Amino acid sequence: MGRWWETGTGSRSAGRILGWLMICEPPHQSATELVSALEISTGSVSTQVRFLEELEFVERVTFPGDRVTYYQLKPDVWVHVMWTEIDHLKRMQAISEAAADVVPGERPHRVTDVGLIAQFFLDKWPAFMEELLEYLDKERDK
Repeated sequence: MGRWWETGTGSRSAGRILGWLMICEPPHQSATELVSALEISTGSVSTQVRFLEELEFVERVTFPGDRVTYYQLKPDVWVHVMWTEIDHLKRMQAISEAAADVVPGERPHRVTDVGLIAQFFLDKWPAFMEELLEYLDKERDK
């Protein structure tokens, strides 16, 4: 997970924390437990957990009578990740719109395709996500 995360989003340590929170028992872990399990520094855990919180992958949890803060994956985090793709698509579309005045005469698709592709997925994404949710419900009930 660390190496996969490193190729697209950020640090290997953040990916390792994410991976650990996917498989650990109990599903919530303290910073101390993350340091111990992953053999990374306290500073790295602190920085990377904060980063994962900002991305809305991880949330803090506490328990009455326990002064320790724990971290866990947010519920349905992977569905949330897929929904955020709409934001990426909207930014792609905005790039295309901003470039409308400078579309080259030769091979204009170099500029126009980004908007066409974004629009294609923006049109289909809500139905696609609904299909995904139905699929997850069905598979989780097995």
